[in-house]
Formats: sequence, structure tokens, C-alpha cells
Amino acid sequence: MAKRGAATGAGRQGPSDAKPRRRRRGNRPRTPPSAAPQDQPVSRAASRGGVTPRSELVTAPKAHPPSTASHGLRVVEPPTHGLGQYFANIWWLRPAYGYFVARYLRKRYGRTFLGYLWFLLPYLIPLFLGTLVFGGILGVSIPGVPYFLYYAVTLGLWNLFSQTAYLSTRSLEINRSDVRRLYVPRLVPLMSAVTLPTLAFIFQVLMALGTVGFYVLTRGEFYLKLGPKTLLVIPALAMIVVFAWALALWFSTLAPRARDVRRLSQYVLGVWYFLTPILYPISQIPSSYRFLASLNPITAPVEIVKEGVLGIGHVTALGLAAYFGWLVVATVGGLLIFVSRERRDVAFY
Repeated sequence: MAKRGAATGAGRQGPSDAKPRRRRRGNRPRTPPSAAPQDQPVSRAASRGGVTPRSELVTAPKAHPPSTASHGLRVVEPPTHGLGQYFANIWWLRPAYGYFVARYLRKRYGRTFLGYLWFLLPYLIPLFLGTLVFGGILGVSIPGVPYFLYYAVTLGLWNLFSQTAYLSTRSLEINRSDVRRLYVPRLVPLMSAVTLPTLAFIFQVLMALGTVGFYVLTRGEFYLKLGPKTLLVIPALAMIVVFAWALALWFSTLAPRARDVRRLSQYVLGVWYFLTPILYPISQIPSSYRFLASLNPITAPVEIVKEGVLGIGHVTALGLAAYFGWLVVATVGGLLIFVSRERRDVAFY
């Protein structure tokens, strides 16, 4: 019993009296098998710092370079030349539309005090000012239709065209931080720019319907002229949007390089606004100048909508021929320029 007590007492000595412990073999740094030379014997016991028995010798596999296929990686790069492959990639990356749509919405109300009111103010203020100046002060009259209702319809059409063309032209400039980090066909942000103009157009349609209801209650008259021609309104709206996209193909690749594109587009659209029968019907243009209005590619779809909704449009064969002629030139030339510059101008994004 004395010996056992002595041994117990010796085992309770303080840390200063205890002998330094030997380092455990398990604490030694392990050598990863991949660090061993190729085709050299490696042992599981040797990796733990022990003696290598002959029966435990194994041969390390040869090292191979990492394969992208084995790790599930995918190379993302601009497609090869060819419009067929290009549009196939656009369809494959169609979920990206939702991202760019949200980006355009945030740009309208982000960092503002009025917030969501900016979806309405840019369209309400011009409507009331235009009605006051042209319908009230200058006395522009529309036979059989109140000027406020006429201007609400035509201004909605013009905003659909002008805002789509303007935002599509600036689409690569607005989304440059995204398109420089990953490859997305540049037509995706360009075509997504129609979101805000479409929402504004829906709001203006609701306002026009409310105006019609107001006149029904106060005057007892229903000013809309609905009929078979009303079915042509949807194709006419598509004509306006497609032509705005076709124009943006020419200049959207230049917008990230220089601010001149953004500033000049505002002046061009401002002049174009007065050359289009928006503030006045085409019947009030002198007969010697009406053919010039028909050469305007936006005149034909605008007159189709006015004829289908208000019954006061004047659609001519020259106007339709001018629209489709300008559309073919703008679309074919714009696609050739846009697709060819997609690789070259990526450094400017």
C-alpha cells in the first residue's frame, strides 16, 4: 500500500516537477499523398509518421491536369459569328430579362425623395401642360373628340416610342457594370428597356378610359369609336416598339463610349415629336405637305391607333410603305452593326 501511495503522490506532482512529455506522433504534420512524387511508394503508416511495412505499400496515381468537364465548369464567352447562334443564346439566357427589368425599375425610383411617383409624374405633367397650351391657349380642336382625350391617346403612343428608343439606346450604358463582368447577349438588356414605357403606356390607357367615363357621366357621350379597325391597335403598338428597337441597334453600342449619344438622342426625339401628328391631326396639315408626314415612319402606326380608337385617323399606302421600308433598313443594318461591335466594344463597358 505504501508503494501505491508513493506512486500516486508522484503522479500528482506539479507541472514544474513533471518531466517534459514526448510529442505524440499524431501531432506531426501529415504529408498529403498528392505531394509525393509520381510513381513513388507511399505508405499509409508513413503518412502517420510510423514505419512502413512491406504489406502496406501502395502506388500513388499519376497527377493529371484539372479538367473543366470533371468539375462541371462551363466556358462563357461571346458566341461565334452567325445570327442563328446569336438568337439561340438569347433564348437560352431568357431568365436574364427579369434581372434587367428590375434594374430599369430601380433606376426610375432609386435615390429619389418622391419614390414611386416618378412612374407617373413624367407623363402627367406633359399631358396637362400640352392640353393647356395647345388645346386652351392655341385653340387646337379635334372634330368630334375633346382635345384632352385626343392628346391622352396620342401622347401615350409617343411616350411608348420615344422612351423605348431612348432607354434602349442607353441600355448598354445603364447596365455596363453587369455586361462587363459576364457575357449576356447585348440584345437582352436592349429589349428589356421596353418595361418602363410599357408600364407608362398602361397607366395612360387607364387614364384615357377614366376620361371617357368622365365624359359619359358629365356629357352623356361615348367618344370611342370601336369596331373592326380596333383589332389593328395591337399590331400598331407592336410596330411602334419594333421600330424603336431597330433605331437603338444603331447607336446603343456607341452610348458607353461617349455621352454625345445620350444628349443628341434627346434633341432628335424632341424635333421628331413636332414632326409627328401627336399634337394635331394629320388633316390639319396643308395638303402640299401631307406627303412629308406620311414619310415619317411613326405616322402610319399612330394613325392606325387613332382610327381604331377615335375614328379620326388617316392611314395611307405611302405611310405604310414608308414604315416597312425604313424598318427593313433600320433592322438589317442595325443588327449587322450591333452584333459585329459586341466583341470589339466590350472594353468600353
